[in-house]
Amino acid sequence: MPVQTMEEMIQAGLDRVVEMMTLAAWTSFRFKDRNTIKMVTVTGEDLTPVAEYCYSLGDMAPLAARDGRHLAQLIKEPSSMLIIGDKRKSDFNYNCGACGFKTCAELNKSEKMESLTADGPSCMFKNLNVSFAANAAAAMAYRLGLHCRVFSTLGFAARALQLIEDVDVSVSICVNAGNKNPFFDRHEYWTQEHWDETFDKEFPTFNRGFIGAIEE
Repeated sequence: MPVQTMEEMIQAGLDRVVEMMTLAAWTSFRFKDRNTIKMVTVTGEDLTPVAEYCYSLGDMAPLAARDGRHLAQLIKEPSSMLIIGDKRKSDFNYNCGACGFKTCAELNKSEKMESLTADGPSCMFKNLNVSFAANAAAAMAYRLGLHCRVFSTLGFAARALQLIEDVDVSVSICVNAGNKNPFFDRHEYWTQEHWDETFDKEFPTFNRGFIGAIEE
C-alpha cells in the first residue's frame, strides 16, 4: 500500500464523511414515507462561485454577503457543502391549510412566487422534510468529527446558480476539517459598528426579513 500523506487522508476522510451525511439525510424521517428530496455535493474550489454570489448581494442581503466572505475563507482549508432541496408542491393530500390554502390541490394550482430565499407558496411538510434531512446530515458530521453548520444563505445561492436543479427550496450543510471550528468566528468579518448598523436596519420592522429576502 502506498504511503499517504496527512493531507491526502484528511481529504479522503472528508469525502467519506460527506457520503455518510448524504446517507443520514436520505434515511431521515419523512412524512408518509415520501422521500422526494434531492442532494448534491460541492467541494473545494467549486465553492468559489457560491461565495462570490452571496458576497455580490451586498446591501440587499447583508447576512448573505457576510456568509459569502466567510465561505471564501473556508475554501482555504478542506471544506465541502451538501445541498438539500425539494419542490414546493404537495403530494401528501393532507389538506391541512398550513400553506394558506384550504387544500393541497389549491396550493398546487397556485402561481409560483419567486424570491431570493425560496420559491413559494410551499407545503409545510416539504419544508419540514428538508429540515429533517439537514439536521440528520449535520448530526452525522458532528458525530464523525467535522466542524459543520447549516446555512440557508449558501443553500439559496446554490439553487440560484443551478448547482442543484428542479427544487424550490434548498438548504446547505457546510463542513470543514480545519484546525479550529470556523463557524464561531463569522462575526470577525463585521466591525461592531457595522454589526449594530445592520441589525438596526433589519429590525424590528421585519419589512425585508433578516436576510433581505423581500424588497419593500
